[in-house]
Amino acid sequence: MLSSSSSAADQSHPSISSEKPLSSSRDESGGAQEIVAVDRPGEYTALCRWTVESFTRVKAKALWSKYFDVGGYDCRLLVYPRGDSQALPGSISIYLQIIDPRGTSSSLWDCFASYQLSIINHVDDSLTIRKNSWHRFSNKKRSHGWCDFTLNSSVLDPKMGFLFNNDSLLITADIMILNESVSFSIDNNNESVVGSMTDVLSGTFTWTVENFSMFKEMIKTQKITSPVFVAGECFLRIGVYQSVVNAQEYFSMCLDSTDTEKSVLSDKSSWCLFSMSALNQKHGCTNMNKESYGRFAADNKSGDNTGLGWNDYMKMSDFVNPDAGYLLDDKAVFSTSFDVIKEFSSFTKNGTGNGYMGKFSWRIENFTSLVDLLEKRKITGLYIKSKRFQIGNRDCRLIVYPRGQSQPPSHLSIFLEVTDSRSSSSDWSCFVSHRLSVVNQRSEEKSVTKESQNRFSKAEKDWGWREFVTLTSLFDQDSGFLVQDSVVFSVEVLMLKETSLTKDYTEAESASSVSQIDKTVKSSFTWKVENFLAFKGIMEKRKIFSKFFQAGGCELRIGVYESFDTICIYLESGQSAGNDVDNNLWVKYKMGILNQKNPAKSVWKESSLCTKTWNNSVLLFMKVSDMLEADAGFLVRDTLVFVCEILDCCPWFEFSDLEVLASDDVQDALTTNPDEVIGSEKSEEDTFRQVSP
Repeated sequence: MLSSSSSAADQSHPSISSEKPLSSSRDESGGAQEIVAVDRPGEYTALCRWTVESFTRVKAKALWSKYFDVGGYDCRLLVYPRGDSQALPGSISIYLQIIDPRGTSSSLWDCFASYQLSIINHVDDSLTIRKNSWHRFSNKKRSHGWCDFTLNSSVLDPKMGFLFNNDSLLITADIMILNESVSFSIDNNNESVVGSMTDVLSGTFTWTVENFSMFKEMIKTQKITSPVFVAGECFLRIGVYQSVVNAQEYFSMCLDSTDTEKSVLSDKSSWCLFSMSALNQKHGCTNMNKESYGRFAADNKSGDNTGLGWNDYMKMSDFVNPDAGYLLDDKAVFSTSFDVIKEFSSFTKNGTGNGYMGKFSWRIENFTSLVDLLEKRKITGLYIKSKRFQIGNRDCRLIVYPRGQSQPPSHLSIFLEVTDSRSSSSDWSCFVSHRLSVVNQRSEEKSVTKESQNRFSKAEKDWGWREFVTLTSLFDQDSGFLVQDSVVFSVEVLMLKETSLTKDYTEAESASSVSQIDKTVKSSFTWKVENFLAFKGIMEKRKIFSKFFQAGGCELRIGVYESFDTICIYLESGQSAGNDVDNNLWVKYKMGILNQKNPAKSVWKESSLCTKTWNNSVLLFMKVSDMLEADAGFLVRDTLVFVCEILDCCPWFEFSDLEVLASDDVQDALTTNPDEVIGSEKSEEDTFRQVSP
């Protein structure tokens, strides 16, 4: 499965509809002396040669050629000698414009064209400026081309070879029009009316191309796309092209989403189960068919798909083989059938959470029909992703496996996914407390709810439960989970607002360490928690922990929880007992809670750990009630600052014959795993899916 990539057309720009040339009379020629010659090798292809005389003396802002026919459509060229309103200074803009000869008042027509625009060099053809693109022209998108086609200084220079015969300029357009037809059938049982709009939830779209061989070379570098059709909230279209996979040429097919309405509602998206077929036109022969699914959106700003399909749909040699039946008499037929889920979602942010707390609810209707469809098609492992919502400037959404992840299906699986679409870095992470629920619509107290706290990252972006609720309970008509064939999921998210900083010290810099006590600090890690009180209740039962930081060749992190009104802090190693013995390290460190009003009153405790023998030791710091006092200086504007200074780090075997002595500062330390004190951070069900969707 793939996400469609941008094509050459993405680098070309439509002209602005308000430009004067676009509203000119069809009989006008732009106010310049011109000669238009058109060669037509076939009904759907043409080579236009437009000679503009006295080009260097043209004062008009824009010029346009006479119309000429290609494939039943009226075409003309537009040129802006000094660039249009989108162009960089000193550029020439050139566009191809196509309209429906039946009259531009019709809004239903469209046509696909592949074209090459050129400014001919008469001295050296290798210097001719050529640009290729493709576009689906319509009443709303009549013009396509380049605002920065080339610099006018090079074209206007008589020595460059572009001008000839009294400063004339030759512009050519090589145009191919797709000869196509479409049909669209809608399943009447799967339409829903929302306001004045009808959502098409299920249907079949068929696209017939009558002159496919004309575009065989084009699809090696560009994509042919069908007209659009409606599917849920999105407008989709079929795209075909050629790919090379493992040195083998393949015919590729995808389903693209496009925003034909330029809607201001950028959050429009639809989850779709679809199949794509290359129809075999020989009687009794089998069609080529593949199935996939995903959430489509008009753009990828929210991280959703703008295209899904297959680079290796079928071997190119099989597709073009005349005996195979897929390409017969230069005709190819492609089809897609789709089912879109009917869904409603809402998201509310907690007013006191500073954008780091909120609740998302997601209702899926026709739920039994969806599950029956998956069972009928023998589709296993299918998941549905909700629309995205933002907490703490990160993108979140629910992932539901309607038939679970086990075989045979027994439980519904549900997960929370958190991603950071703004960050290209692979080391981002965030700590999240989340409560997932399958809502009981008859008695909310009977909802199935599970809670967990986890650190999300690029490597571990989704956490949840593989066995959340049994399918037997879910589909029991008396249970209250399935009401009017709809199921409601919800998640409450609380995200830690945090920043962290790791600093390595040289010997000269050790004197300026945060604690200003020990002069042998090798490195320090500062962890600032900026919404501490929101997590206070959680820390009475569970722990919060920082991201891992590197120190002396090992990975470490700070963990914090509350026990009997005492703030407890520990340092934990990320190494497992299965690692190489050479990585067994002894780490001496100092842990502190920074006093932000008077750093001299910061509380420090010293301890050590062996990354394998004792993975962590818990330090009992101070009464939580004392720490939270307004004048104490530890909690300032809901922010606490924890600092860990690494004093020494070396291989453990050098100290294996020594008795480890605790300092006076750690006589009250508990050499107990904090998980044994407050319970494990994840139960057997609280599991991370190793294979992310």
